[in-house]
This record gives sequence, structure tokens and C-alpha cells, in this order.
Amino acid sequence: MLLTLLGTASARADSAHSARSGGASVKYPAVTGLKCTTGEKTRCPRGSLLRLSGVHLDSTRTVVFLGKRGKRDDRRVRPRTASPHRVLVRVPSRARSGRVRVIASAISATSPRLRILPKPTPPPLVPTSGPLAGVFPIRGEHDYGTAINRFGAGRGHQGQDVLADCATPLVAAVAGTVTSTRYHSAAGNYVVITSDDGTSQVYMHMLKRATVKRGRRVAAGDPLGEVGQTGRASACHLHFELWTAPGWRAGGAPVDPLRLLKALDFAS
Repeated sequence: MLLTLLGTASARADSAHSARSGGASVKYPAVTGLKCTTGEKTRCPRGSLLRLSGVHLDSTRTVVFLGKRGKRDDRRVRPRTASPHRVLVRVPSRARSGRVRVIASAISATSPRLRILPKPTPPPLVPTSGPLAGVFPIRGEHDYGTAINRFGAGRGHQGQDVLADCATPLVAAVAGTVTSTRYHSAAGNYVVITSDDGTSQVYMHMLKRATVKRGRRVAAGDPLGEVGQTGRASACHLHFELWTAPGWRAGGAPVDPLRLLKALDFAS
């Protein structure tokens, strides 16, 4: 989905955007691709994280969302991270559709056009009592960690990490239908549950494959498996994501699940 520079293609791009000036090599940045945390590369909601790919981006100081009304609707922000081939930035709340420019000292580069979408509305909290109640997904001692475990932390973190011992029972937080249960090199063993309102909850790094099958209907509190450390994980924990309708990988957008988790935690 995202345009990347690999192997000889990367080397040619590096060479094409370097020049010599007064005996010193001047490296000109270039933006070749975009990717939003929604997974799309041509549009991104306000408030979401956007990744720009290219070459010589490590000296990026400012990212400008250009809009289409000249300087009047330009929105300038500082990047969250910058490396030679990637810049991570949060889309400003007042950004408009248009190209995105990275600025490194007096040198700049402009991306392909990006469509800016409204900021996604977080789904309402599920009730903590009654027939439609949700439950906290970890059935044991747990901890919310530090800032690096939060939504939007480094590398475009799309969920909340909840630390717990491996093999701690894991249950469905909200009723719904199991829409995916697979293994991924980064997410490890994971399961996706989509509720009737179209929102999705994603449970990652499970110890083993989920105990529920795709297509099964689950109620809040039904067993899913156990907390684990599979995939790209440095400790036993649950990585929990919450997506707006129409759901995970179906056009929805990730939102911070911490408020929901803490409400369910308190009720438990």
C-alpha cells in the first residue's frame, strides 16, 4: 500500500536527490509516498498520524499541509519523528485537502495530494451494567504502563498496551462477531471482534491462536484466549485497539481506547 524505496531503487533515489555544492554533498529531500494510520495512502482524517516516505527526510524540521487556498489555509506542524526514509506527523485539526510539504532548512519537498477527512468521532462508551454491558478484557492483575504504551506513541501506535503476566485469561470486552483471527509477524496472534454498530476491537500478542473461530458470535466476557508475547513484543501484554465504524481495515479509523478500558476496569 505504501510506496517504499528498496535495494537499488533506494540507491538510485538517494543519488538522484544529492548534489555537490562547494565540495560538499547537498542532499535534497523527496517525498514519494504517504500512508495514514487507517491504512490508506491518499486520504487521512484530522488528528490521525500520517507517514511520509522518501529520501533524505531525516533533517525535516517542519511539515506544511498546503491546502488549496495559497498560504491562507497552510497548517505548519513539527514532525513527531524523522529518519532518512520516513517522517511521522499528526494531521492538524484545521488541515485541508492538498499536498504536504516537508521543509529541511532552506530545502523543501512536496508530496502527492492528500485528501483530509474529518476527525473520527470516538464511539460512545459501552454501558458497564445491564444486558449490553462491556467488561474489562484482562481477568487478572494488570498495568497501563507508561507514555510509550499509549495510543499515538512512537511508530504510530494505534492502541493501548495493558501489561499483564503471560497466560492471564483474556475475554471479549464487547459483544460482537469474530471477523478475523490470525497470526501476524508484528501483531502476533490476534483476534478482531466487530460489534453491531460497526465498531471493532482488536486484541493482539495473544499467547496462542484465539479459542474462537471467524464468524462466531461472542458476548462480552466470553473467553478469547490468553495474554501473550507473540509477534513484535518485548513483554507480555495485550495490545488493544478500538476502531470506528465501519471497523478495522474496512474504512474505520483507530481511536484512543484508554477511556473505554478504564471505565470497564473501574466497573470490574
